[in-house]
Amino acid sequence: MKRKKHIFLKIFLTFILVFIIVFIGFAIYINGQISKEIDLSLIRTGASSITKIYYFDRDNGEINLENAKELKEEEIFLQKSEWCSYYDMPRNIKNAFIAVEDRRFFEHKGVDWLRTAKATLNYIFNFDKSGYGGSTITQQLIKNLTGDNKATPKRKLEEIFRAINLEKKLGKNEILELYLNVVYLSNNCYGVGAASELYFGKNVADLSLAECASLACIVKNPSKYDPYNNPENNLKRRNTVLSLMLEQGMITDDEYKEAVSEKVSINSSVKEEKSSGVYSWYTEALIDDIVKDLINKYDLSKEGAYMMICKGGLNIYSAIDPEIQKRASEVFENYTSYILPQSDGSYPEASCVIIDPYTSDILALVGGKGKKSANRIFNRATNAKRPLGSVIKPLSVYAPAIENKIINYATVYDDTPILYDETKNSYWPSNSPNVYRGLVNINYAIEHSINTVSVKTLNDLGIENSYNFLKDRYNFSLSENDKSEAPLALGQLTNGETLIKTANAYTAFANGGTICEPRTYLYVTDNYGNVLLSKETNSQRIFSKETASIMNIMLQNVVKNGTAKGAYVNNEGIEIAGKTGTSSNNMDKWFVGYSPYYVCGIWVGYDTPRSMSYSQNPAISYFNAIMPYAHKEKDNASLFLSGDVVEAEFCVDSGKKPCDDCKLDPRLNRIQKGYFINGTQPQDICQLHKSVYIDSESGLLANEQTSYLSRRKIALIDYEREDFLNRIDIFDKRYLISSRYPAIY
Repeated sequence: MKRKKHIFLKIFLTFILVFIIVFIGFAIYINGQISKEIDLSLIRTGASSITKIYYFDRDNGEINLENAKELKEEEIFLQKSEWCSYYDMPRNIKNAFIAVEDRRFFEHKGVDWLRTAKATLNYIFNFDKSGYGGSTITQQLIKNLTGDNKATPKRKLEEIFRAINLEKKLGKNEILELYLNVVYLSNNCYGVGAASELYFGKNVADLSLAECASLACIVKNPSKYDPYNNPENNLKRRNTVLSLMLEQGMITDDEYKEAVSEKVSINSSVKEEKSSGVYSWYTEALIDDIVKDLINKYDLSKEGAYMMICKGGLNIYSAIDPEIQKRASEVFENYTSYILPQSDGSYPEASCVIIDPYTSDILALVGGKGKKSANRIFNRATNAKRPLGSVIKPLSVYAPAIENKIINYATVYDDTPILYDETKNSYWPSNSPNVYRGLVNINYAIEHSINTVSVKTLNDLGIENSYNFLKDRYNFSLSENDKSEAPLALGQLTNGETLIKTANAYTAFANGGTICEPRTYLYVTDNYGNVLLSKETNSQRIFSKETASIMNIMLQNVVKNGTAKGAYVNNEGIEIAGKTGTSSNNMDKWFVGYSPYYVCGIWVGYDTPRSMSYSQNPAISYFNAIMPYAHKEKDNASLFLSGDVVEAEFCVDSGKKPCDDCKLDPRLNRIQKGYFINGTQPQDICQLHKSVYIDSESGLLANEQTSYLSRRKIALIDYEREDFLNRIDIFDKRYLISSRYPAIY
């Protein structure tokens, strides 16, 4: 018997010890892993104020808070009414929410343990299919502002501890006031004041009992019980709320009967309010950026961050240029005036972003064609990732190759394919148009977007080096599959890239080799002037000033002589440069053009990719409709050119210093001027041109039988190609010595 008692005692003590260890471990976890506090200053900042957006007059002095102007055209439309004080709210609105959401609100201390236990059991055994909830009004307030909706034990524990601590700091009336002002009630309404004015066209103090119940019933499922879109669902649940109020002694039988029989009339202006409350593309991108940064810095939920913007009385100092934004919006709304339809009558989508190259301030942004009709829709300027086509070449191939001294302005490659597929009788890579030119220099290859030269330069640079350049310096979103020729040299990235990131990459050229993170805002302050968020222009050097200078000159030539010929800003005294791009099968059209004042990126294509049949790049048409307006009052200006860049002559066929024979080439213009980092200009003499005598009648090399009068001295190219290339019609073939031998040879 004693032995049994002894064993029982050991088991009991062991159980106690294990319990203590588990309890201590749980306490340590709670203390170290669970956030038990919320920042009340963030919740209550400017509760009775409206958020305002400001902009800077960039043509009038330095950019600072003192010269900011209010952007009244870009209101935060979510703010539909002023903050409602607890004492201005009718008793019925408070009781309606308490009755349906937290009947023991005034009795518990933040957590209703009975409801929590039932909800936990329901979570385990699922006996209530309606989704029984255990959250009190205090917990819902925490969830709306600083938590998330993940169904995890950690999230629930944080919510519980935060609710308990919040009730130690605020009274019940204060908590209920906060809750009723931030609760989401569908149609972009946060709080009973906004909802009362939107749905019923009246102040919350003037609501009837039935109208109070109609608002309270929305919380459970805002879209399902939306009184505008789903009036029948709202009516049914409204009567449930009234029943609960009667059951809990909040209203009399007569009040209940009168409210149930009341036909609630929804404000006829709801539709107009919904359509007039549409943000511009820029404002929506601005809000998205601020929401993301508030979440990251202050551990807010998405709903909490939106609430701060809508009702927090914030001052947002944006990077927008209102005049340029207005022009860009007008052009994209009236797109049919600037581009042609496809054969089926449809117009492709399009997007635009305009950036200050020295600060990466986003001055204007349009996320789609036509008039924007709704909020939180897909923004093609910031969210769409598409193949870049040849727009990628200066970023992934030519700039890093110049930076690494692998090529220069005059370097020559053979514009010929690398691979031949006998089964398909096809060559790769192909060009657009589908011609091969033979020996060309880098400047010409960039001007005419020659694919073969881009691939060959990439292979000399190294695929790994190109990949790392894009990923580490431009922060492009690459996959391991992009470590290949087609993605890096031809722009067929696996996941594509956004317009905003691509256009911002080009700021490094205009800005002398440095780049900043793009920003839609500079500062966000509370209504007391305290800075909540700031975006500094922290620049990063991508490549040298000399590399930027040489790329600027070559990309100017693209606009003067190449694929972007026709792009303009209506002032010949302002230098412009840029690069076009077309993805496979003409599914995407790009143009990123820039001046000393702006970088403008345009994308055109269908949301569901399909081929387009434009003979002229429509992205340039959009550019020409916007950028002359942006430059209309700008002075003449040149793109960045380092003092360490010099001009020198070179032979376009060899890339070397010209010899006398270069002047005898029948094409006449084989000597050009290029730009080089001082000390790297060509020193070696061209050995490619050889003077020969030809028979002027046959064009073949002269021999003993050729008469003296028929002999003519010219210079041809002493260059041999691989055998498989002899099957191809290469443009410069007739200028090779090997092509002029008489048949007997």
